[in-house]
Amino acid sequence: MKAIITRADDCASSHAANEAILEAIETGFVKNVSVLACGGCLEEAAEMMAGKKEVCFGLHACINSEWDRVVWGPVAPADQVASLIDRRGVFYQDTRDFLLHRPVIEEILTEYRCQLERLRKMGFEIRYMDSHMFPELAVDGLQEAMSRMAEKEGLIDHAWFNRILPGNDRIAGGAGAFEKSLSEMNGQYLMVMHPAKYGEEMRLTGNAGADGETVARARERDYRFLTDEKNLRLCKSYGVKLLRYDEARRAGERYRLQPGDFQEKERRRNIWRCLK
Repeated sequence: MKAIITRADDCASSHAANEAILEAIETGFVKNVSVLACGGCLEEAAEMMAGKKEVCFGLHACINSEWDRVVWGPVAPADQVASLIDRRGVFYQDTRDFLLHRPVIEEILTEYRCQLERLRKMGFEIRYMDSHMFPELAVDGLQEAMSRMAEKEGLIDHAWFNRILPGNDRIAGGAGAFEKSLSEMNGQYLMVMHPAKYGEEMRLTGNAGADGETVARARERDYRFLTDEKNLRLCKSYGVKLLRYDEARRAGERYRLQPGDFQEKERRRNIWRCLK
């Protein structure tokens, strides 16, 4: 079988993301949507996505706020998650910050449970759980704790499905790149994109690694890719099925992050930067 689990991340992070993701759902390409419970446009997302039963929704578990000007804070009471927030009362910007400010895993789980509860109260039927910016890379033991939480909550654990489509982070910007990936496919893969409509809202993002203009244009490219019906036709022509997580085949073993120094974790993080 040739198949792709197609996922759009950062739903509820902005109006621009919500609009782009909704159009990608309606085009038929995106089958999974990861929702940020701490996002500033969550209520809007819940209204826009209501009734979209064709989509599998997931908790985009978040304890990092990566942009300089657009920030997110905890859903849980601050005094219950003190190790996760900086002196401003918002999440630390980068997973690497956790090397200096060691988080308490039980506080992370408290935050994740509060995020899940908020999404369910907003009407989302949450079927799976993944992570924003992979804090597991910097916090030993977190991946195992997340997997236990997913099992307890009856959620699909994304760690069983992380075989990334080759060229995932280049496909939207390269002519012919998607067709090349389709032609070389063998089995089931995961594709993750971050669609958002270009505009001032997205230009307010950005950090030392990429300014707001760069981020805005990259997310516009993802949006255009996911709403281009030509890409659906390409999948059909190559016999590639687009899957929800709850339709996908679980890998033979769950991917496990190995203990080690941060250089190795950084190497893995760079490989998986498309999952931010």
